[in-house]
Amino acid sequence: MKLTMDSKVQAQGVSLAYSVITFKNEAYNEQVWQELLTPLIQTIEAEDSTDTIKEDPQIIAAKKVYRQLGKDPARSRPSSDSLWRRVVQQKGLYQINGLVDVNNYFSLKWKVPFGSYDLDKVTEPICLTVGPAEARYAGIGNKSVNIENLLVLTDEEGPFGSPTADATRGMIREETTRALVVGYQFGGEAVVDQAEVKKVLETVLTDCQVLEQGCI
Repeated sequence: MKLTMDSKVQAQGVSLAYSVITFKNEAYNEQVWQELLTPLIQTIEAEDSTDTIKEDPQIIAAKKVYRQLGKDPARSRPSSDSLWRRVVQQKGLYQINGLVDVNNYFSLKWKVPFGSYDLDKVTEPICLTVGPAEARYAGIGNKSVNIENLLVLTDEEGPFGSPTADATRGMIREETTRALVVGYQFGGEAVVDQAEVKKVLETVLTDCQVLEQGCI
């Protein structure tokens, strides 16, 4: 996988833990919910609060990078922050599809944003950089996402993903068979356990093979 990082981003102590996979996606994966998400959601609902979120070192580190790059993390929250808040408020999670639901599990487990991207819709090389002035893209859910000063993944066609909200172009669909799975890490600390990522993906996703893993 040709994955690089802009020097401006690298200087902020950001890293990407990534996996390249082939798999058969499903509209609903019962194993993901019964064995992974539901128990984790129940634990968070019982033990966590908004204060827990505010004091978490991963959330603090992510917000610090957002501010340093000129992005208000209260207006453009890291997805890990948004997901965790939703569960703490006992609003539950939307069920999307097998891989996206696993993404949400990883994000809640390690408290870092996770994104997955269809490798038939985005192309190498891929670079993590910062969105230029006044830049926007069509986000999942028909939103126009303001990506100015936001960390973004780009390919030759332009930006397609971020730790806040992804574009529709690279979104994971039920028919997706090849994907790039990315964990956005902040604060110079690697928190994502790649061995566990591999084990979970290959255990719960149908016909899944992890072809490559790495960290930049």
